[in-house]
Amino acid sequence: MMHLRRLILSIVSLFTIAVCHAQINTDRMMNIARNALYYDDYVLSISYFNMVISYKPYLYEPYFYRGVAKFYLEDYSGAILDCTEAIRKNPYFPSSYELRGLSHINLKQYAQAAEDYQTAVEMTPENRSLWHNLTLCYIEMDSLDRADSIVDLTIKKWAKYADGYNIKAQILLQKKDTTAAESIIDKALEVDKYNVNSLSAKAGILMNHEQYEDAIKYYTESLRLHPKNTGNLINRALCYYHLNKYREAMKDYDLALDFDPNNFIGHYNRGLLRANVGEDNLAIEDFDFILSIDPDDMMATFNRGTLLDNIGDYRGAIRDYTTVINEYPKFLYGYERRAAARRKIGDLAGANRDEEHVLKEQIAHRYGYSTPTSRQKNKTRKKSQINLDDYQKLVEEDDSLQERVYESEYRGKVQNREQEAKLIHPSEQTKHIYQQTGQSTVLAQFEVAYQAAQDGNINDAITGFTQIIEQHDTFAEAYFNRGLLYLLLDDTLHAIPDLSKAGELGIYQAYNIIKRNQNLKKSDKKNP
Repeated sequence: MMHLRRLILSIVSLFTIAVCHAQINTDRMMNIARNALYYDDYVLSISYFNMVISYKPYLYEPYFYRGVAKFYLEDYSGAILDCTEAIRKNPYFPSSYELRGLSHINLKQYAQAAEDYQTAVEMTPENRSLWHNLTLCYIEMDSLDRADSIVDLTIKKWAKYADGYNIKAQILLQKKDTTAAESIIDKALEVDKYNVNSLSAKAGILMNHEQYEDAIKYYTESLRLHPKNTGNLINRALCYYHLNKYREAMKDYDLALDFDPNNFIGHYNRGLLRANVGEDNLAIEDFDFILSIDPDDMMATFNRGTLLDNIGDYRGAIRDYTTVINEYPKFLYGYERRAAARRKIGDLAGANRDEEHVLKEQIAHRYGYSTPTSRQKNKTRKKSQINLDDYQKLVEEDDSLQERVYESEYRGKVQNREQEAKLIHPSEQTKHIYQQTGQSTVLAQFEVAYQAAQDGNINDAITGFTQIIEQHDTFAEAYFNRGLLYLLLDDTLHAIPDLSKAGELGIYQAYNIIKRNQNLKKSDKKNP
């Protein structure tokens, strides 16, 4: 990420000369827009790039820079569209391909990203980070032989590039060749003994070998160089846990969650550790957070039920046990726990039913026959089982993790994801424009569509907003509302472009909604 940011800033200075032929107002708008981008005021920069585009639609620079602003606002779909337009106007500018590739990566569209990085590599073969990210795209696509061939070329071209060896080791690990991977990591440390990724990878291999003391030494050195690496803090905490050093483990979990309060694995592991040391109420807080993110995580649900049971909240425990039993009707221990909790609140009939069910299942198992029950749902791998010992990076990390400060409180809230999502009416400015131009009927059309949405007639509302957009393609509020309605239908394919357009036209809270829903697919909604 830092490489891309440095590249962007260097390009900003180069184009100071490039736009001198433009009219004075366009030149000034480009300068203001670039300055806003430099100081992280992305929504302001977009408004000025829009003005430049309206005056000089044939220029590629404002499309590229607007794509940069959208990228930092996590509107990756919008960034892709702007980069595509910049490429159409100038196909010989490699940074457009690089930014579009990075946007594809953030949407997990690795094949498209690989195409863009391949083009950028051919244009600028000395740009090492392009080779790096191209390799990682093929790793994500599970094209390990292709990735291996590219990283071999990278190492040959840059023999002192430690991260090239790190990627090679990652490929070997995925090929289950742990011995060769460890040897390559040692080579990376010979090249650069202070490389954070190499230190982390070595620590991870040692942890997998259950050499926890040695792993801690490498994690500690890595954290000395990069103290805010939450993955390394969590992994070091695991090592401490296995060594029964609970106090040190808890410190690492707490520190990791100070840096990254929404870290799923951090809360999960800290919750388990708190439960292990008897801090039940605090452990419940961690599992409450986990279930607010992934309510279908049955292991977290059961753990919380057990903790609620421990503190005497038997009804809450019964609720959680029941949730798990409904998902896993063959989970006999769940029935046993629920029976005990029911007995404690005086529900003797319910407790007896659970105990009878357990007895019948045990007898059936002993004598080799099945009892009728509802079909158990297939479950995919839980987030809590994700391996954090993965040192590969698609972009270089930004060491500056401190909270940003924005000159505009409103724009800052948008960029910090604090705006709520709800249908909106046209602004007074929008109303004035359409009234002054004799097009007030469109405002009546808007109210009809808005009311249809309020009444729950989603498809009618979408049709109404679509008709408005077809007639008036700059009606920002119509894009915004239609985008929200598409989200209600779990149709992110249509929702995200609408919200991106609304943001581009000045409804900046659209970017907050994009951030929350960028990668959401209907099939992913229940992926514990």
